[in-house]
Amino acid sequence: MRLLVDEVEDIVARVGKHPVWGYAHCLRVYALAEEIGASERASYDSEILRIAALLHDIGLYKAYAMREASDHAKRSAVVAGRILKDLDYPPQAARVVLDAVEHHPPGTPAGATTEAALLKDAVALDYLGAIGISSVLAMVGVEEDVPDIPAAIWHAESLRRQIPDFLIYASSKEIARGRIEEMDDFLQDLRNATDRLKLL
Repeated sequence: MRLLVDEVEDIVARVGKHPVWGYAHCLRVYALAEEIGASERASYDSEILRIAALLHDIGLYKAYAMREASDHAKRSAVVAGRILKDLDYPPQAARVVLDAVEHHPPGTPAGATTEAALLKDAVALDYLGAIGISSVLAMVGVEEDVPDIPAAIWHAESLRRQIPDFLIYASSKEIARGRIEEMDDFLQDLRNATDRLKLL
């Protein structure tokens, strides 16, 4: 019998084509969340966490474009709720998924469950390191607030400064330290190659 979580993954794999917050981002976030959960010896439902990781940005995908809820986390929670209802996912478990989805953005209030906290830290960590820099560079010319490479570098540096303060778990902070070192090395090399970013 086919698992519901696999049906959710098929949906996201099909519609999550965005280079920054598409399907690959969701898979990285889930892997990070599981890594943090294991390091913290946290008690959580792995299926709920996986579904929340898969659906946390679903409201950003063109296939689910909608006018309601301009905040992407709220919009993603609305879309995720519809998908889970259509798939007959148990209401109590769906509430945990939706709480995690709605509270995943870094810097916003935390959700009420371990699954929400793990998702929140994993999403934040995906903004750091080599993958974080790759993501902000992929936003150039696609996102209004990242019109060019200097704006992308400013955005990456801003995330590098802010994200560590948003993290909940000690193991997340440890992962962040390594990823920040990656960013610092890259950004220093970039400054050296571009006369302190003047030649970008």
